[in-house]
Amino acid sequence: MNKILLFFIVSVTVVYAGFLEQNSHIARLNDFEYKTPTDEVIKIPKDVKIIIVSFEKETGVLVNEYLGEQDAAYLKKHHGVFIADIHKMPTIITNMFAIPKLKKYKHPIHINYGEGFATVVPSKEDKVTLFFVENSRIKEIAYISTKEELKTAIEK
Repeated sequence: MNKILLFFIVSVTVVYAGFLEQNSHIARLNDFEYKTPTDEVIKIPKDVKIIIVSFEKETGVLVNEYLGEQDAAYLKKHHGVFIADIHKMPTIITNMFAIPKLKKYKHPIHINYGEGFATVVPSKEDKVTLFFVENSRIKEIAYISTKEELKTAIEK
């Protein structure tokens, strides 16, 4: 039994070893499962140019407010994806409050529930993580905290 547990721990460590960084292939992000607010499994498209990631309620509100002010096709038009990592949120709060609210947004949201995502994707407290992608590789990583910075990054 201990050998199986050790194998599992080593396997998880190898899969999730190290942060994503410049020149990392975005296919690594598709190792994680994302769902829409309506519980459909969704992947990151190959033609993505910007990946927006939120790990906290406040940064999620910032992104959702900005995207909510845009038309429904705004992210798609700019080849963008928004990932909301909500793995820390208690399940009861997620199901009773967060998911119903997320269902009301017209923009697409990739929801991550798994803990491993946060061990791979770099983040800074009170900041939104942005990956600028070119040829399926991360060209640049940035951190923003305002709607104006988000608009500039998406429309770059």
